[in-house]
Amino acid sequence: MRLFHSTHSTCSQKVRLCLAEKGLVWEGVHLNLRQFDQVRPDFLALNPAGLVPVLQDQDAVLTESRIINEYLEEAYPQVALLPASAIERARVRSLTRHIDLVISEAVKLPSFAKNIQPALQIEDRARVLSQIARIPDPAIQSRWRLAATGEIQASHFTESVQTLRKWLDELEHTLTVHTWLSGDRVGLADVDAIPFVQRLWRIDMGPDVQARPHVQQWFERYVQRPAFAAAMPALGSESQVPLVS
Repeated sequence: MRLFHSTHSTCSQKVRLCLAEKGLVWEGVHLNLRQFDQVRPDFLALNPAGLVPVLQDQDAVLTESRIINEYLEEAYPQVALLPASAIERARVRSLTRHIDLVISEAVKLPSFAKNIQPALQIEDRARVLSQIARIPDPAIQSRWRLAATGEIQASHFTESVQTLRKWLDELEHTLTVHTWLSGDRVGLADVDAIPFVQRLWRIDMGPDVQARPHVQQWFERYVQRPAFAAAMPALGSESQVPLVS
């Protein structure tokens, strides 16, 4: 089993956490997104969208983190990460779908402003822009171009911050009822959510996490799990540039 991934990609982190929770052995191929490894011809041949993660498992090539994790759950059921009951599985899938469609988008612009934009400012702009022009998705290409030209400002993602705070409120409510987002034990909802809650600390929204005691306690419990140490980069391993007041 081979995983094409990037260290600080939240979607890559979701899959690495799933692999770690299941105790699966895998070979990693790391892509440096800041150096535009994702638009190398060999990687685009594997995934024309130019996105990580990509999982190769024998003859199967899978893209999109939620689909990969669902595949791992079905193909390797020895350590189950979905609840036993149909209604609880549906509840978990609703949580992971929301993370995929809403939360993943909400963190992108503040993440770019904090981590990608400062890194690109010290690179040769003409070279960077030529690489960005090779990104297949126009929306993703536009976000990279804004970062390369230093145009992303905190005022551009006020709505994203509000979306993320609303999500934290929803997690807080869920965790007043359940020990874990997935129910009585760790599961796919926790695996999917943890990278994004950690990302909030990276974009200066840590106080928003601390203001929700059940979310903070859940996060602290998960950080102690071996899977977290195996799959996640240390907090503070990226440059810290304050953005959210």
